[in-house]
Amino acid sequence: MRVSRRTILTGVAGASLLAGLGVPMSRALAQSEPLKLGFIGPLSGAQEIFGAPMLVGAQIAAEQINAAGGVNGRKIEIVARDDKAAGPEAVKQAQGLVGEGVHLLFGAIQTAVALAIGPLLQPSNATLISCAAIADSLTHENFNPNYFRISDNSYMRYRALARVMAEKHPEITKWTGIFPDAAYGHQSWDGFVDGLKEYYSSLAKKDVEIIEPVLTKFGATDFKPQLTTLMRSPAEGLFNNTNGADAVTLIAQGANFGLSRKFKAIADGANEFNVPKALGKRMIPNFWTAMHWYYGGYQDTEMGKKLYQDYVAKTGDKLPIGYVEQGHAAVYAYVNAIRAAGSADTAAVVKALEGMSFDTAKGRRTFRREDHQAILDVNFITFDVKDNELGWEVSDFVRIPGADVIEPPTPGKEIQFRFK
Repeated sequence: MRVSRRTILTGVAGASLLAGLGVPMSRALAQSEPLKLGFIGPLSGAQEIFGAPMLVGAQIAAEQINAAGGVNGRKIEIVARDDKAAGPEAVKQAQGLVGEGVHLLFGAIQTAVALAIGPLLQPSNATLISCAAIADSLTHENFNPNYFRISDNSYMRYRALARVMAEKHPEITKWTGIFPDAAYGHQSWDGFVDGLKEYYSSLAKKDVEIIEPVLTKFGATDFKPQLTTLMRSPAEGLFNNTNGADAVTLIAQGANFGLSRKFKAIADGANEFNVPKALGKRMIPNFWTAMHWYYGGYQDTEMGKKLYQDYVAKTGDKLPIGYVEQGHAAVYAYVNAIRAAGSADTAAVVKALEGMSFDTAKGRRTFRREDHQAILDVNFITFDVKDNELGWEVSDFVRIPGADVIEPPTPGKEIQFRFK
C-alpha cells in the first residue's frame, strides 16, 4: 500500500493534537475501538438449537445499543465462539477470547460449561454471565465472585412449576417423573417435589403423593421400557425433564401408548416450543412447559415488544424460544454495568453488577448482591390442540414473580430444600 506524504502529515497532526490535550495515543485509540463482549455457546451439534437463537438475541441487543449511540461513546461488538456444549472446548474458547483481550464473557448454556469456565475467571481477570445454566450449585457450593447468572435457577423454576400445577390442577394429587439419571435430573426432581409438597398443602389444601420416578439416559432413542413403567404407575401427573430430541422422542412414542390419556397433565421443565414444533399435528394436550421468556407475555413492555419485532424482522421466525431473550439481557446487563462504572475494567464491572437492577425484555431484573443470582419472572405456557397450520396454539401463560420462589442466598453452601 502506498502511503502519501499528506497521510503522514495528517497522522502526525492528529497525534500532536492528542498529545497537546494530554491524552496518550494508545489510550485514545482504545477508547474509540469497539467494546467487545465474548459469547461462548453451542453453535454446532445438537445444542445449536439453543445457542444460535441466544447469539441472535445478543446481536440484536448490540444493534439496538449501537443505533442509540453505543456505550460511553463506543460501539458494542459480539465476538462469538462455539463451545460445542462441552466443558473442555469451552475452556479453550474462553482462554482464546481472554488472550484477544475480551474479558467480559456471556453464554455458557450448560451447567458443565459454566463450571468448567469458572476457575479461569479470577486468574484471567474475566467475568461470566451465564444464560441458561440453572443448576443450583453455580450460585451455592460452586459460587464464584466473577460469575453471574441472568436466568432462573433450578430451585426457582421447578418449585414455581409445582406451584402452577397446584393452582391449575388441584385435582391431580399423585405425581411421578421421568428424567435423566444425572445430577441435573435429580436436582430438578428434588425442587419439583419440594414445591409440590408446599403448594398443594398451602394452595390446593390437599396432600400430595409422590410416586417413584423413572430414570433415563441422555441421548436415548427408545423410551418404550420407561413408557411401559409409566403407564402402570398410579400417578395422574407427570413431571418431564428429558430435553431436546430426547423429549420429542419420548412424547411422540408416548402418544402411541396413550400418554395424554393416562396423565391429566405433563409438567415439562425446559423444552419451550421444541416439542410442539416437532410434533405439529401430533401434539398432545395439557402439556405445560417452562420458558426462559415467553414473548407473548411481554408485548406490553417497550423492550419486550422491540425485541420480538427485531427478532422477527431478522429471522422471519414468529415463535422465538426464550434463549433469544437470555442473550439479549446479558448484553444489556454488561452495558448497564459499564455505564454505571464508567469503565469496562473487569473489577469495576463486577462491582457494578452486584445488586444492580435493570430493565430487560422480560421486565425488571436484579442481580442479588450476595450470590449474583438474578431475581426475575419465571414463565410457563401450555398448549391446546388445534386444527390450524401448526396443529396447536398457546392457550395459557403464567408468570410467577421470582421473588416469590427464590431461595435464601447461601454462597459457598449447598442449597437446602424445606419440604423434600
